[in-house]
Amino acid sequence: MDDLARMLVAFFAIIDPIGNVLIFYLLTQGLSPRQRAAVAVVAVAAATALLLAFALGGRELLAFLGISPASFRVAAGLLLLLPAYRLVAAGQPLEWAGEKAEDPLQVALVPLAVPMIAGPGALATAISYRETRGFATTALAMVLVLALSLACFLAADWLFRRLGASVLRLLSRLVGVLLFAIAVEFVLDGLRTFFGPSRPLA
Repeated sequence: MDDLARMLVAFFAIIDPIGNVLIFYLLTQGLSPRQRAAVAVVAVAAATALLLAFALGGRELLAFLGISPASFRVAAGLLLLLPAYRLVAAGQPLEWAGEKAEDPLQVALVPLAVPMIAGPGALATAISYRETRGFATTALAMVLVLALSLACFLAADWLFRRLGASVLRLLSRLVGVLLFAIAVEFVLDGLRTFFGPSRPLA
């Protein structure tokens, strides 16, 4: 249960459902409610399939490429540092040019599903957690956070009316601080595994 709780916090910080609402809301302005709901469902479904595929086949992929799990955990932590910085600095995990949606299906897949939801950091985290915590717990944590992402997308209009963009960005910045800590822990955990207990880091 403790593992699941930690993984829920980690995936929440990495996927950032609150911060992604800002992007979803702006990208889907001008679409009908039915179209916006379709974009939300397609984006989350595509991201879920991709993350589950990486969690399921990540170990085999790493073995095929000759990459050790410890090295990959360090890489995953480093990958999370940039979106964590952007969350703290700008309130969103990735740079975004500000265009509105033209093709609802296209925007559901790119940039919403990839890289906003299933970005490099989330994919790397899925593989890393599957390696250390098992597939079932990893999949459950991902699906719960992705379900929250879908709920946030579907409630985007209500969230903006109730909270406003400024409050959502503030919440995203707080998530960014948490993501920084998770990234550092990933790096340290990988280094501890690499160097072994006989050579402590501190």
